[in-house]
Amino acid sequence: MGANNPEDMHKLFTAAFNAGNLEALMALYEPDAQVVPQPGQITSGHEAIRQALRLYLAMKGTMQVTTRYVIRGATIALLGGQWNLTASAPDGRSIEMMRGKSVEIARRQPTGEWLLTIDHPFGAD
Repeated sequence: MGANNPEDMHKLFTAAFNAGNLEALMALYEPDAQVVPQPGQITSGHEAIRQALRLYLAMKGTMQVTTRYVIRGATIALLGGQWNLTASAPDGRSIEMMRGKSVEIARRQPTGEWLLTIDHPFGAD
């Protein structure tokens, strides 16, 4: 299930990621969506996106995303976010593993829900 509004996309992604729920993450993407899992690498389609997200979930980190902007049209929305992925060290300290400034494009589906069609976690770095 996608987002009711594109403004909710980052919140839904973060909740699914932090719960380790790969299926909930996948439900946010169109079947032929494109994702940039690493700078310079583009993956297309659910199976490739699933594999990329599985690697990130294996890090067992905690994702935080701040929505920087949402520019919304009738059927398409441009989103920008700032995110970081942290983990807990054995002594309890928080260690930042990754960070970035993202750009996403979400599209309104015929059902009314919004799904990601392009997800570039490093697109505004």
